[in-house]
Parts: sequence; structure tokens; C-alpha cells
Amino acid sequence: MTTDLKTFLNDLYIAEFGLVPTNNSIKPVHVANGLGRALTGRAYDSDALAEFLRPSILNQKTREKVERNPNSAILERYGEAITGRDGEVIDRDSLSTLRNLAEGVLGTDKAVFGEAARSSYTLSNETLLTRDPSDHRCGIFLARLLTAGHEADAAIHIRELLSTDDDPWSMLAMPMAKLAKPQGVDTATEAAMQHAYAPMIVDDASTPVLASPTLTNLRRSFDRLARFEQTSGSKLNSLRRLVTFACFAVHVHLISRYSEAVEGAPRSPILLDMFDGSRTSLRNASRASFRAAGDTIEALMLLRIRERLQLQVSARGAEQVIAGLPTKVQDRVRQGFDAYRHDDQVSELEAIAEAFWQVAAEEKNHPRGFLADLGRRAGYLTPWSVAGRGGKQQKRYGINAEFLETLVAATVDPERPLDFPEFLDEIRANYGIVVGQRSDDQIVRCNNLAQKPFGTPTSVSEEELRLNVEALRRAMLEAGYAKAFADGQTVITTDPKSLALL
Repeated sequence: MTTDLKTFLNDLYIAEFGLVPTNNSIKPVHVANGLGRALTGRAYDSDALAEFLRPSILNQKTREKVERNPNSAILERYGEAITGRDGEVIDRDSLSTLRNLAEGVLGTDKAVFGEAARSSYTLSNETLLTRDPSDHRCGIFLARLLTAGHEADAAIHIRELLSTDDDPWSMLAMPMAKLAKPQGVDTATEAAMQHAYAPMIVDDASTPVLASPTLTNLRRSFDRLARFEQTSGSKLNSLRRLVTFACFAVHVHLISRYSEAVEGAPRSPILLDMFDGSRTSLRNASRASFRAAGDTIEALMLLRIRERLQLQVSARGAEQVIAGLPTKVQDRVRQGFDAYRHDDQVSELEAIAEAFWQVAAEEKNHPRGFLADLGRRAGYLTPWSVAGRGGKQQKRYGINAEFLETLVAATVDPERPLDFPEFLDEIRANYGIVVGQRSDDQIVRCNNLAQKPFGTPTSVSEEELRLNVEALRRAMLEAGYAKAFADGQTVITTDPKSLALL
């Protein structure tokens, strides 16, 4: 019997996706923290560092900053950790300078609070891992993706990066981080959650493999990116790019799941807009593809809700199911149910499923908000227009320099350069990204990689789509990951030296 909508929806999310996409303030540092914690099996009680980074706390009622950890308190609690070269405690002006610098570096995403258990630091080594649950199990999902069957390049490389502390970020954190105490991760709970998402893996003879084609492609891309980082990236840049791709992998997984779970279901494309939002047709088409992404998640959740409620509604009737809910949500669910039942074409089961989703999504936040905030912060979503019109969730797919570099390194093997059209085919096959080739036209109009109508048809200028392709080609040339030849061929590579062999 269903009595708690939040738990009901959480269970559905975990069973279907392996994570809970409801944190509308999700940040890359949350994903990094969760992934590192899941891969290492450790977290740290680093309250000293959290207090060091946050001298004042925002009062949520008055919206005023309240000084909670002044220099005097830090010196009193942790003075032995803050000494100069001569062994003397540093003066307060120098301490203020150090604290401001550390906060700017280790708290860049504004995810640090007064307690470590609620904080996610800019990650550079494992002592900065915390119990902060703000990733909503993204880390567990990603860790399982990277270790399914066997641990390969990405999982190994991330662990190696987190095992060292000889970088500038770690050095800034060290006075307080050395006071941190390791804590074991609740492996029993996490194992139970992983077991709940067993469809991620199936047994193929004696070797477990990923069941999802999308997850298989993402795993290969992760490992390819890690191999690139092992030879080409500094530690901090490597971590940043790996976390950027982790955020994107979560996005791709969420929006592709419907098409893999249900035969014939749509999969929304990721239409990159390479311009600044000034090309109206392209801008609106990209926004439409992002809205379709949220619609696919909603459609899948509605289907699963109907499946879960079917026996209860058949045995007891919708009204009795609603009566079993907590008082605080009963009226809202009943109002939604009555509104949907006004349409004679909607069955009792369909109406109660719609009402459940409507109220539960309000209680937990719609996944579209999760997609929007994570993508905005990771660099592949941008405001719908340069004026920022349309609100927080009105986004279009864009690309910044760092995300472009990450995408190329995750897609192209150094020893196997790709012609530009081949590269476009690869990113469409691996991630659902389209840019505007002629073969993309129907996909964009239908908002469906399967080229069958999904929702309202999208009107788009073919000329703008072709210009968009050329804009991406130029961006890759400028970034140094492509070379144009006199015969019109453009080759994409992560190893420019390899072009000498062509």
C-alpha cells in the first residue's frame, strides 16, 4: 500500500535510473564528492576545514550574514595547525588572507557550509571527501558504471588522482585537512541501492557486462578520456574534465533511459547551439530539444507509476488508495485526480497516476530542474537567450571551450583521428548530440533521434543548421583539436602529431 509519495517516487527513480534527479541545486562539486566517496569507500570528518572556509553563515530567515567562525575562534580551536615557518601562530591579518584565498579555491561552487557533512569542497584529494548527500546518489551510479564487470582506466585514474596531495588546492587545504578523521561509508545501504538498480548489469556467460547500449558507450568514453588524461592532463585539469564528463554522462543516461526501457519510446536529441542565441530558429530548436529531455523522463515515470498502482487500484479503487495517503497530500492528490477524470477518455488508473506524479514532482522537484542546474554549471546548457529570458529552466544546449575539449577527448582515440563528419556521427551515436547535418533535419523537427514525431513539431531553418555545423568546425580548429587540409577535409584528433602520418 502506498502511503508516502516521496518514498514512492524515490524508489521508482532508483529502480529506473540508479539515482534521484530531484536536487534543483545540484552542482559538479556534489557529483565529484559522491563519485570520489563511492570509488574510495571513504569520507572524512573535516569540520575544521568547513569552519575555516566559512567565517560567517547566512541566516535563512533574515538573509543576513552572521559571523560564526571568526579568526579568534579558529585560533582557539585549531591554533596548533596554523603556524608560520618560525613555529609561531600567524597573525590575524595573514590568517584572514589565507582564509579568503582558501574559500575562493575550495568553495568555488558555494557548496561549503559550517559542517563537513553538508559541504562539498572543490575536490583535489581524498581527504576532501565528505558525507554530503547532495549528489542524490549520482556518485554511486557513476562508480558502478566505471567498475561494472571490471575496473578500467577511469576508475583507476580517478583513485590515483585522489591519492596524492601535492597540488596547490590540497596545499591550501592541508593545515585544516590534516585534522580530518576518516569515516567509513555506509556500504550496506549503498549496496542495497546498487542492487535495486540491477538492470544496469546482466550476466553474459561468466563476465558481467552493461545491459544498456548508452551506458556501454558512456563507459568507453570515460575510459578513453582517462587514457587521454594519463598522458596529457595536469592533475587538477584532469579532475575537472573527468567531473565535467561525469555530469554530462548523468544527463545522457537520464534522457536516454525511456527509449531503452520501452520499445519504440522516443529519445530526445541534444541540439548544440554554437551561436550566442542570436539565431532565433536555432535557439528555439535547441530549447525545444532540452524541454523534450524532461518530457521523456516524465513519460517514463508516469508509466512506472501506473504499473506500481495498477494492482492497488484494481483491488481497492482509486478513492481508497488516495484515502491511504497522509492527510497533508490527500486533498492535492484528490483534486488532481478529479481534474483528470473530467476527461472521459482518461481511465481511473491514468488519472490517479497523473495526480500522483503532479503532487510528487511538486514535493520532490521536477527532474527538469535537476537537468537544468547541473548542465548550466557543467558547461553544456546556457540561457535560452542572451537576455536570460524565460526563467531558470528555459535553457538551450551550448558548449564552452572546456566542455568542447572534454567531448573531443572522450570521443576520439589519439591513434585514430576522425574526419569531421565521422566525429559528428560518433557524438550522435554515443551521446545523442546533433549539430545540423542534413541527416539531422528530421531528428530536430521531431525532437526524437528515432525521427518519429514526439510532442509539438519543431520549426527550424536548414540554413542555420548548416551554419551551426560550420561554427563547430571552426571552434575545433581554434581549440587546436582539428586540422583543415587543402582538399576540404577536416580531421579531428587529440594528438596533433598523429596528423603528420596522414
